[in-house]
Amino acid sequence: MDENDFRKSLSKEELERRPFIVPFKVFDFTTLERLNHYSAEFGKTFDELINVAIVKFLNDISHIHSLRD
Repeated sequence: MDENDFRKSLSKEELERRPFIVPFKVFDFTTLERLNHYSAEFGKTFDELINVAIVKFLNDISHIHSLRD
């Protein structure tokens, strides 16, 4: 069973309870240092910060698309 079929077999509640591991690559040492700094400042793990950043980024994209319509 591939990932898409597996995800389709789960309910929304099951999906929300299940974290997915998405590896990422940091291309810039400065970005890694900023991530480390803000992780310490806000008392959040890298995973938590990255998830917040992704949500904000995707919300911004949705907002931009809604302005175009």
